Amino acid sequence: MIAIALTGGGNRGPLQVGALQALFAHGIWPDFVVGTSAGALNAIYLAADGTPAATDRLAAVWRDVKFGTAFSGNYLQALWRFLRGNDSFYASDNMRRIIASHLDPLARTYADLKLPCYITTSDLHSNRLWLFPDDNDKSAPLVDTVLASATLPALHPPVAYGGTQLIDGGVVDNVPAGIAMDKGATVIYLINVGYGGETQGPVSGITGILSRTITTFLAQSLFQDLERASANSDVQLHHIHITEMGDTPFTDFSRVDAMIEAGRNAAERYLRDPQPRQPVTGPTDRSLLTPKSVAPSQPHVRGAQLFTPTYRQTP
Repeated sequence: MIAIALTGGGNRGPLQVGALQALFAHGIWPDFVVGTSAGALNAIYLAADGTPAATDRLAAVWRDVKFGTAFSGNYLQALWRFLRGNDSFYASDNMRRIIASHLDPLARTYADLKLPCYITTSDLHSNRLWLFPDDNDKSAPLVDTVLASATLPALHPPVAYGGTQLIDGGVVDNVPAGIAMDKGATVIYLINVGYGGETQGPVSGITGILSRTITTFLAQSLFQDLERASANSDVQLHHIHITEMGDTPFTDFSRVDAMIEAGRNAAERYLRDPQPRQPVTGPTDRSLLTPKSVAPSQPHVRGAQLFTPTYRQTP
């Protein structure tokens, strides 16, 4: 069973669109797709369209996103929201409209999707990963769940759904390859437009150290998913790490077409010489690799699964 897993990455999401084009050109089509944050938006549009032509629609979606629309308001308005005790510096109404305007003609709930799709979010009540949809109930609204998965804490307010407060799925699981394994994938194409596991040099300054600390926090899901895939001879994980255009500020949404081309070229290079993760030799700490339990320890929320990721817990 083939799965495509799409990481978070903010405005680097168009890189994944180009990578998808390369996969489809090589005849690689998934049985299902998993997405986090920006990858959730790409995943849901692919699943709603259900054909390789979805990348054309995705390109149009990303061209429609501008920092001034996604984060509407000026700095004084953001400061005023902070002083008033609002849940975020910016409202999310514009982002909701952008998602809905492109998505509603295709599908409204997970039951309408033409390709199975799983979206990660993080719940502030349970402090755990919440995965949409529930396999037994696909009535959850797509717009709400995609918005939640891409909701950056403090910048946009949490999405209220079924008694939860949902934010960016990347807070708990920025690299959803483990979700793909949990759902039975034996071949996974992980399109990663964020940190890829490389050793980085020294860092200095308050901003630099804070940024590196966030990267370190988010990287743990990547390391553990790569280790888990390497320890499982039944899983073939292709880690397509796209580093191009890394100098683009996170506020810059003007380079969509260049990113699509860069993502396509990077994936093409990988596919010319694919190097899936190989099984590791020697002892492995299996306590980190146990498939996660989907049984909620708190009341079940309609339309979602509360995941207790045992292989992400500290041993």
